[in-house]
Amino acid sequence: MKLLKIIILLIIAASLNLMSQVPGLSGADTKELLQMEMDNQISDGMSLEAMPVGNAINPDFYLIGPGDMLSLQIFPIQTSPKNLIVSPDYTILLPRVGEISIKDMTLNEVKDTISQIYRAKMSGSKAFVILKEARKCIVNIKGNVLSPAIYTLPSSYQVSTAVSFANQLGKLSGVPIVAVEALLQVQEKQREADRLFSETGIPSKPVYWSRNVTLLRNDGSSLQIDLERAVFENDIKNDPYVKEGDQIIVPFDQQYFNQISITGAVTRPIVLPHKYGDKVSLLLKFGYGVTDDADLDNVFVFLPESKKRIKLQIDRKLNLLSEDFEVEPGSTIIVGQRLSYKKSDFGTVSVKGFVNSPGNYLIKLGETRLRDMVEMAGGFTQDAYLPLGRIIRRDYKQQSLSDPRQETYETMQYSDLKMDDTVRYYIDMKYKQPLVSTDFIEVFENNSEIHNVLLYDGDVIEVPNNPGKVRVFGQVKNPGFVEFQPGKTMAWYVERAGGYAEGSQSFRARIIRGRTQVWLEGAEDVFVYAGDQIYVPRVPDEPTTIKLQRYAVLASIVATVGVLINTIAFILLR
Repeated sequence: MKLLKIIILLIIAASLNLMSQVPGLSGADTKELLQMEMDNQISDGMSLEAMPVGNAINPDFYLIGPGDMLSLQIFPIQTSPKNLIVSPDYTILLPRVGEISIKDMTLNEVKDTISQIYRAKMSGSKAFVILKEARKCIVNIKGNVLSPAIYTLPSSYQVSTAVSFANQLGKLSGVPIVAVEALLQVQEKQREADRLFSETGIPSKPVYWSRNVTLLRNDGSSLQIDLERAVFENDIKNDPYVKEGDQIIVPFDQQYFNQISITGAVTRPIVLPHKYGDKVSLLLKFGYGVTDDADLDNVFVFLPESKKRIKLQIDRKLNLLSEDFEVEPGSTIIVGQRLSYKKSDFGTVSVKGFVNSPGNYLIKLGETRLRDMVEMAGGFTQDAYLPLGRIIRRDYKQQSLSDPRQETYETMQYSDLKMDDTVRYYIDMKYKQPLVSTDFIEVFENNSEIHNVLLYDGDVIEVPNNPGKVRVFGQVKNPGFVEFQPGKTMAWYVERAGGYAEGSQSFRARIIRGRTQVWLEGAEDVFVYAGDQIYVPRVPDEPTTIKLQRYAVLASIVATVGVLINTIAFILLR
């Protein structure tokens, strides 16, 4: 750091002769400038905090105001920039000049004014001015935004950026969790609507607010903001920079309003409010370009009041090549679409595990079946274990990001399941596996054509080896892994695990298949496979009060039956 300061001093000293040749500068002026240079090196470079800009400003329209930080460099007399803060009365203090007013000046006007001042005062000098940091403004954003509130925003923000800032989900600090959950549900519902309408060329709902934002200025004036038009016409009047005391009112969506729309093979199909003066060229631009499958020879605008259907000539950027004209309320542009999807006759399947040639293979869709694929992979090895073989298939249904229960709720909306059923159904839905219903033993040992399923693109065939063990757990005397023996039942494995322990309910014991995790009763004709599990549950814990209630019910039933028998006997013996 010391070495850096020494180098800076040497550079400044070397430039003193050049400075002394500038008219109007004396030796005393040179010493003053040297001290100014050192002060700038120590303070100015360390005082600025990095702030998000939000927008790249246009110096022809950005009005300088109190709190803006300018940076001034005067060559050759001031090589280090000097920070200038605009005072509350719209003045700044220029080195060796003094106070000047910059009220109602844009950034470019300020640059020109300062440059002219120094050229007039110091012949041969040149002044450079930049906006180093935009001032902070208090802006009230209300209406149809996620977080209506009073914000402190940089004056470099335009109205569109300020609205986006108020729609950030991260600005919900302090909001009750119930409200946040409700908001997430609304967003998920809109996301689902967008998914359903995606690639249809039709918007999921009209957009009203973006062309009807109201901006109230602190001087009592107001502006109607058209953010859609501002994007394409580069019109700062329709998306101005925020100022001190601004109020931005974002309107809520309306059901009934004069509409114009662009639909079909466009990047952004949209329905917007009609504004008098809207032309076909502008309505085309609202589509943000065409999609890859757009048919540019099939583009029409429909004018409902004139009852006209006019063909348009456009390019792929939605520039109008034919004559421009105003559109009517209710007008719509439809961009035609060419069939671009071509169904493939072939797909790819992956074969993993214990086959002679594992890897990926090309299949013919609608023809290649499981047995064909295994033959292509060279057949099974000696270590392959068919009871655990399975096929995994891709699931193209998109899951909800904010509520994983959405699919379950949608499916159960019109169900007649009871409460106990719904709990189990929710578990089944939550942990369902993307497996193909098949059985390798039936296919390759019993030659079943029912289980010899057709394969689809992206299928994965897994052929594991024999794990050689069965896990027995729960209420058994010696739970753990038992060595697998072919052709044995559940009772045999429970016996190998020491038998049923005290407190077990043997009639509720089940086999859990290793391939599908399905629970089966351990009948005499049901054999256990390697990789299966056997679970023996205990007697359910039951509170004493419940037991007493059950015994009381049983006692009342016995008493009722006794009275009934006694009555019948009395009648018969009369």
